[in-house]
Order: sequence, then structure tokens, then C-alpha cells
Amino acid sequence: MSDIKIFKDMPDDGAYIDWLKNNKNGFVLNIDKGGTQSIYPMLHKVSGGCNSFPTERKDKNWTTNDSDYFKVCSNSRKKLSEWSWSEYDRENRCKTCFKKELDEEKTAWLTEEQNFYTNSIPHLGKNIAELENRLASETSPEKQTELKILIKVRRGQDQFRQDLLKLYPSCPLTGLDIESLLIASHIKPWSKCNNEERLDPFNGLMLAPNVDALFDKGLITFDTDGMIKIHPTIDLENQKRLGISPDMKLKIEPESEKYFEYHRNHVFQKEE
Repeated sequence: MSDIKIFKDMPDDGAYIDWLKNNKNGFVLNIDKGGTQSIYPMLHKVSGGCNSFPTERKDKNWTTNDSDYFKVCSNSRKKLSEWSWSEYDRENRCKTCFKKELDEEKTAWLTEEQNFYTNSIPHLGKNIAELENRLASETSPEKQTELKILIKVRRGQDQFRQDLLKLYPSCPLTGLDIESLLIASHIKPWSKCNNEERLDPFNGLMLAPNVDALFDKGLITFDTDGMIKIHPTIDLENQKRLGISPDMKLKIEPESEKYFEYHRNHVFQKEE
């Protein structure tokens, strides 16, 4: 690849530093010569702000024979990524240089997972089987890793639902007990939880779809005594249509109170 510049076992760092100065919008792969550290190759932006690049011709052993690392550079991120995957079967991005990109991907991932959880949880067995079939036929190592992570997450969600059904075999407000219609709803939102909280059945309720929608959007919550609290935008007529009423009460397990406290303080919509 003509656009790829490799700086390895150089007499000094001069050529590498010159390249950095002349390619401010370029990209750099930092690579461990020993190949034993899984965080490498590490992709950086020359102007990414991580302070990983020299600005003077000093013997810092960035690319010399004495250095434990070498650098592969290009103005084409695509070609540099292709090179990394071709040579090392992986690529990691610097968390500082690519902070915005990584944050956006994390947000998209959490949104996708939450949407999946809300909309598809009754069919988890089928979804896991489909993912396993995709994994069996996938040839890209990167995609294989993604699918393995998804399968692990799905299995965790399935276990959460099964554990939650033992606590709430029916919706505690409406009495709906058709399992395929019940939504396994997190009290403290999934995206705000750590891994332990996501799988804790005391951080959940099995709810009828209409109740789940209200609870998820912060239009209802429950006081410490379990009494429902309905947002004033839901008037009496709409309360009837939705099958809820101000006298509804939920038994709150002691282990669940911390999650309900979070919901009251951070999810329930405050009155304007």
C-alpha cells in the first residue's frame, strides 16, 4: 500500500517526526514489537489530543531499534485499518483521540440493546438461535467478536426475565398473566445500570405493555409505601383508558427500594 508509511528500527526519530509535522490530519498505528499486548495495534489521530506524539528531534526512541514499538502511518484511516486487520487481525482505537466516536457508538449500542430488550424479549430463544447461526457462518473475526458479545448479553437478558417471572408471574397492577405479552421492565433504566444491576431481578417488574410504557417514560412511579404516583398530564379519562387509577398499590420488596428511589428521583417526570 503506497499510502502506508512504516517507521521501524530507524537510526533516529527524525523521519517519523517530519511525517507528523507534515500530516496533521493523519493517523498513526502504535505497535508493540513483541506482539504480546492485546491493546496493540493502537490507532491514534496525529491531532487527536492524546499527547502521544513528539514535536522535536530528540532521541525518544519512538521508532528506533532500541524502541519496544514501531509506527505505521497514513493519511487514510481506511487503509490503515485494513493494514492493521490484515497484519494483526485486530485494531484498537485510542480513547482520547476517538472519544466522540466511541461515545456515540456506546450510546447507539445502549439504545439498540434497550430497544431490543423492550420489543423482542419474549422471543429471546429464537433471537439467540439466529445469532448463533450467524456466528457459525461469519468469517470476519471482528464480526465474530461482536456476535459473541451479543449472544452473551441476550443470554443474560433471558436469565433476568426468567428470574423476574418468579417474582412477578403476572403484572402486579393489572393482573395480566399472558407471559408473551408481559414486558420485563427495569426499574433503574438498563442504560444507567452496571452489569450486576442489569441482571438483578429486584431491579425489575413484569408489566403489561401499557403500564410498562408509562413507567418507562416516567409518567408513573411508586412512593415508598407502594402507592402509584401518576403524572398530572394523565387525566382521569386517560387513566381509565390506560387501565390505571390513583388507588393502585404495589408491594415493594426491600431489595427493590433503592431502584424505586432512583426511578422516583431520576426517571419520573417532575411537575412543571
